[in-house]
Amino acid sequence: MDVKIRNIRKEFKGLAALYDVSLDIRSGELIALLGPSGSGKTTLLRLIAGLEFPNRGTIHFGDRDASFQSVQERHVGFVFQQYALFKHMTVFDNIAFGLTVRPRAERPAKAVIREKVMELLDLVQLSGLDRRYPAQLSGGQRQRVALARALAIDPTVLLLDEPFGALDARVRKDLRRWLRELHDAIHHTTVFVTHDQEEALELADRVVVMSNGKIEQVGTPLEVYDQPATPFVYGFLGSTNVLPVTVQQGQVFLEGFEIPLATTKDSISGPADIYIRAHDLEVTDNRQHAIPGVIRMIRRFSGQTRLEVRVPSSTHFISAEVPDDRYAGRDLEEGHKVFLRPRHFGLFPRESVFEIEAASADTAARLSVVS
Repeated sequence: MDVKIRNIRKEFKGLAALYDVSLDIRSGELIALLGPSGSGKTTLLRLIAGLEFPNRGTIHFGDRDASFQSVQERHVGFVFQQYALFKHMTVFDNIAFGLTVRPRAERPAKAVIREKVMELLDLVQLSGLDRRYPAQLSGGQRQRVALARALAIDPTVLLLDEPFGALDARVRKDLRRWLRELHDAIHHTTVFVTHDQEEALELADRVVVMSNGKIEQVGTPLEVYDQPATPFVYGFLGSTNVLPVTVQQGQVFLEGFEIPLATTKDSISGPADIYIRAHDLEVTDNRQHAIPGVIRMIRRFSGQTRLEVRVPSSTHFISAEVPDDRYAGRDLEEGHKVFLRPRHFGLFPRESVFEIEAASADTAARLSVVS
């Protein structure tokens, strides 16, 4: 089922949570809504579900205008972060619930319901646990039951709100892999909300990066990570250094100190910010197009060496992360001079102080309303 979202605006108590958001979700696609708290991702998911209604704009399921239809009319499956299972019901009854509460004329026969539940238990790898209660299951098992319950009604669209947020890191990683495999098997149109960038990049066919009630970028995981369209996307995804610089005639200056980086963005002149991901920096003996600095701190972990480097004539520091084997034969110690060459970087005109303060104030106001 295709979902088409057009010029959606949503307000709470007169304050906008979403500003003219438009998005096309393709049939059979697994799409992630990614962003920090207050970005509008959960509000957008609830609008798709029919748990909230827009102040302006439309939501179409296929050719049907579903903008003001209820959850039941939209026939969506919803999985919450906290499972929302019925504690007094067995696993079987929880999964069967959506079928057993249908009007008598639409309700399947008991034998059909039982067959459906058993198929789903096998699909979510919980065969043999149908008589257990939620309290007798692990967190990961409860989330699988919640997913099976959502799938039992054969939803047009499957919606997941931070589905792994309540689980520990190891279980979360295992369930991510399992959910991707499950999606590839059933091909339901699926939308999930997360603030975990690793989760979004690993799971989704496409990622929708959101900030301050707007969509910053939509693309495949590789596109949004390797080709960030905005400063927010560059800074939000990955471990990123942000340095305030001045661009004059193609030259980049940091507090009066020239950084020898080549830029092809002739349209940029004046105050700007340069974005460099920590893993895109390499230690080099070649000073051309490299940033000089003095090592302030060295840390090693999981086959990586992390350097914190102070840029000369500046109060700013740069973090670099490089595999240990790239430092073979180098005498790197705290206090030593080093040259860091960025393989990739982003250069964007700097927002004015007024724009930054206005955006921060608006975000704070919206968060106070939502919470």
